[in-house]
Amino acid sequence: MTTAPPAASAPTVSHGTAYVLAVTSMVIWGSPPVVTRAVSEGIPPFSLSFLRWFIALVLLLPFVWRKLPAEWQQLRRHGRSLALLASSMIVGSTLSMLAVYFTTATNAVIVNASQPAVTAVFAWLVAGTRLTRAQQIGITCAFLGVVVMICRADLGVLLTLDVNIGDLLMLMAVFGWSLYAVQLTRRAYVPSGDVLLFVIALTGSAILLPFGAIEAAVSGTFVLRAEVAAAILYLAIFPTLLAVYTWNLALHSIGPNRAAIFVNLIPLSGAALAMLLLGERLYFYHLLGAAFIFTGIYFAVRRR
Repeated sequence: MTTAPPAASAPTVSHGTAYVLAVTSMVIWGSPPVVTRAVSEGIPPFSLSFLRWFIALVLLLPFVWRKLPAEWQQLRRHGRSLALLASSMIVGSTLSMLAVYFTTATNAVIVNASQPAVTAVFAWLVAGTRLTRAQQIGITCAFLGVVVMICRADLGVLLTLDVNIGDLLMLMAVFGWSLYAVQLTRRAYVPSGDVLLFVIALTGSAILLPFGAIEAAVSGTFVLRAEVAAAILYLAIFPTLLAVYTWNLALHSIGPNRAAIFVNLIPLSGAALAMLLLGERLYFYHLLGAAFIFTGIYFAVRRR
């Protein structure tokens, strides 16, 4: 998932349209693990991640270049903190793409469902936000759900440490996204939504370029087949740009509290797409882990 930056002066739409946009953005955000898994044999992970962000950067440039001079002084003044913020997003995004080279898309999107609970932990560690008893229960439930997913509901897997590295990478990706979400609320200055996304894409391109070059030197270049090119364009346009735009419209129209509940659709849409497009199967441990995670989400985000 790409956590949406705040949209500055974004237009509003009717509540009915906003709900449709929120659902649409969540369905789109559930698709990157499925798309990545589908082309994983045709392109290595760092090359795929770099091209995703670089193309998004190029597509954004015509829309933000007029805004950059006005925000340049602030961008320079807060460059270090913005670079850390953007790097957290890039780490989460890249690890999530790397994860599905080792695990199923279904596992990846269900582990991703633990993000609200993990974000609450980071808010406590980084920002000193007090955890309520309900949040503590929620975090524990979500953690148990992730453990059930990673060990496939088999205690022997934990005892022998025979866990899937892809599931662990996806959990680390959740840590990156959660750190991004907490930092976003603590920044003294945050640029407008499209400029922030441009900064993230620029940072991602700069970070991932050397990794992609090393990857190409070690494993060789890849053949850019039609399905791989289509996947790169899809990842750059839909989850990175379109979903952020529709999500920002929904946030401005119905508010973050109402919109937040739709985040829970990401693992559902991702698992459904994985079964439909990749033929992946849903096992009992998926359902059991998801039950723990969704219970944890309920307690972690509910009000007193």
